[in-house]
Amino acid sequence: MHPFLPVFGLLASVVLAGCAPQDVVETNAKARFAAYPDSLVAALESACKGPAQTFARPVPDSIECREYLPPEPTAAIILTYDGIAGDLPQLVIRFQTREDAQGYLVENDVYLNVPQKSGPPLKVKQQDPRLNRVVNALYRRSGGTPEP
Repeated sequence: MHPFLPVFGLLASVVLAGCAPQDVVETNAKARFAAYPDSLVAALESACKGPAQTFARPVPDSIECREYLPPEPTAAIILTYDGIAGDLPQLVIRFQTREDAQGYLVENDVYLNVPQKSGPPLKVKQQDPRLNRVVNALYRRSGGTPEP
């Protein structure tokens, strides 16, 4: 088992625990790496191999894991956020990397992607200090230094 697998499972559980109706709040975490964060990329790809998960590189320097959720939270999310049953919500864990003069800056985004009856999907983000602690621990384990 990859050493980061428990951390990604904890990320999902923190997000699911916060799936109560609330305001959509922009949250993300970032960290500085001296070199390209290969271990972070490998960890996400390794952790994102379940039957309900999809690993992707949607654009250069961006990686993400999308995961369908269990039936009960899925139903609650669809009802709470006016989603549609024909296109199920997914948990999205995304990391974007940018090279600069100091090395690499990695920014993280974790949200629920909820397709809507009309219009673009809704991104539901949770304001939860536990989520930032989990992501910052992941950055440290990958050799990065979290930034405020």
